[in-house]
Amino acid sequence: MFEEGTIEGTHIRAFPAIKKKENLPALGQCVYCHRKADDNGKPLKLTSEHVIPEFLGVGLELPAASCAECQKATADFESAIATSMFDPVRKMLLLKGKGGVLEKTNFPLDVGRETTRHEFIPLRHYPTILLMPNFFPAASYSRRSPLSDDLFNILMFNINAEPEYLKQYALEDFSTQAIDLVHFSQMIAKIAHVYGTHRFEAFRPTVADFVRTTYPPGSPVLGHLEHVGCLWQRKLPPTDNLHEIEVGAMHWQGKAMTCIRVQLFAAYGMRSYYVTIGE
Repeated sequence: MFEEGTIEGTHIRAFPAIKKKENLPALGQCVYCHRKADDNGKPLKLTSEHVIPEFLGVGLELPAASCAECQKATADFESAIATSMFDPVRKMLLLKGKGGVLEKTNFPLDVGRETTRHEFIPLRHYPTILLMPNFFPAASYSRRSPLSDDLFNILMFNINAEPEYLKQYALEDFSTQAIDLVHFSQMIAKIAHVYGTHRFEAFRPTVADFVRTTYPPGSPVLGHLEHVGCLWQRKLPPTDNLHEIEVGAMHWQGKAMTCIRVQLFAAYGMRSYYVTIGE
């Protein structure tokens, strides 16, 4: 449906379902704002940055890589995404976050037809569905406008939405997770940027400022899909990995851009997101 770029992959990092703690070499400066010291010349206190959010069951960290200001910005949207989009999935798949498997046992289930009406049912019968947005190719490697803000469709994987359970609780329609496209795009861009900074010595970053900007929920935003998108012509074989990251170069109209492929929930057939993190 669209002309799109092609990626030349050079390295794949796979993340199995069993969480493993691992540190990459320390960066020594903020991976987003690139500062080592404050305005008075005092060294900044830098914390570790998780490549993939820890709530998704991954323990890979880039030490000494985030200042307090940027860390707050990324923590805010990751926390919002974890709660609004992935909490039931994390619980059902037993993904281990910072404190282990999520302790929360009650999740809102919207069963209202015209207005919101929340119900709570036992966790073992909670209708859990993994939802992931499917994007058009990003503007940086297609003819899409940089101001495009729509998605193509939503991919679903039924984890625990069994008809007999729904009938037991007289449920005909329900709504669970919500997807904030801006915060989700920030999360994907953050994964790509952090891992790309580890893999490449130098590049002119394209998504760092987007990642470190605070966007209130529901605020109008344009440009969040300029560098984050999917490739429709690239078909990947099935994988047993929970998540994957691939490093490579995106070729489009005679240019080669630094590109990272991020595939969350690869074992469930979810799409890959291709992020052009630099030029």
